[in-house]
Amino acid sequence: MLKVNAMGDTCPIPVVKTKDAIRQLGADGGVVETLVDNEIAVQNLTKMAQQKGYLSSSEKLAEQEYRVR
Repeated sequence: MLKVNAMGDTCPIPVVKTKDAIRQLGADGGVVETLVDNEIAVQNLTKMAQQKGYLSSSEKLAEQEYRVR
């Protein structure tokens, strides 16, 4: 699992960081976990995953803290 800390980053930076992490996984696949601090980033990451055909899930960990896998 690769972890991406995109707390405090405005879009599209969380998506860019997550795409870079996905590329690092290579052909074998795996899980990328991205931490963000706003719902817009969650929506954008979920949309990117759907467009690429990836499974995704998200959860709210705390006030202004979300995890997207």
